[in-house]
Amino acid sequence: MVKVIECRHCGLFLENNSKKIICPRCNSKIKSENTHSVDSLIYAITALLLFVLLNIYPLISLSLNGNDLKTTLFDTFFVLIEQGFLFVGLLGFFTVIIAPVLNSIVIIFAFIQKNSKLNIISKKSLFNGFYFFKTWGFVEVFIVSIIVAYIKLVGMVSNTRFDIGFYILLAYLFMFYMSNRKFEIRSVFEK
Repeated sequence: MVKVIECRHCGLFLENNSKKIICPRCNSKIKSENTHSVDSLIYAITALLLFVLLNIYPLISLSLNGNDLKTTLFDTFFVLIEQGFLFVGLLGFFTVIIAPVLNSIVIIFAFIQKNSKLNIISKKSLFNGFYFFKTWGFVEVFIVSIIVAYIKLVGMVSNTRFDIGFYILLAYLFMFYMSNRKFEIRSVFEK
């Protein structure tokens, strides 16, 4: 039986005769083996642990009229909701906190179900959940907004600086990105 794979870039169907092949139409490299990378599991668990730390330490610290102000990740969304921006606060909360965390949890559950007899979540739900939460996670946009806010505050406030939470957020984004990059969701359906 000949195994046929599809090029992700141009859609050409090719015969799979080696581990890595090159598409003759678009010259992109195609991996033929769909296995979970244990690296993805490690990155996902590390991202969740960093997420816990991220909510403990402040992102930005500033000094205004002798008062030291610090804000954490959760505080940014609570301030938006308190100021009357309910929709923006809830949308930001979903895209920066809920979607990325659930994306990492889907990756962890996929590994658990693949390597054990447990079927906690259906394969279809894992597949759909992975793509939904991956699409709706906007942590990188939040980092850009923090940098823009920092640049705006530098001229207005006497002492503004990135706090340790910002650097944890950068590490979290890297771990989150790598867990998604190394994860192969199609292997969930393989026996």
